[in-house]
Amino acid sequence: MEVNLQILTEKIEKLRILLYNLINSNKQLTDKSVVDCSQQLDKLLSEYENYKKNVNPKDAA
Repeated sequence: MEVNLQILTEKIEKLRILLYNLINSNKQLTDKSVVDCSQQLDKLLSEYENYKKNVNPKDAA
């Protein structure tokens, strides 16, 4: 289970760096490459949060 979190974390970090570099290269925030990268990052972050919830569910009691 920890391996999956590690893989997701690495993918998130790579996309975060890519997005940062795209924005710093004077790309507009509406540029297709920026939007695509941002959407991929958003999906991975959602997947990461869902995975963490399923691995460490909070007790209702």
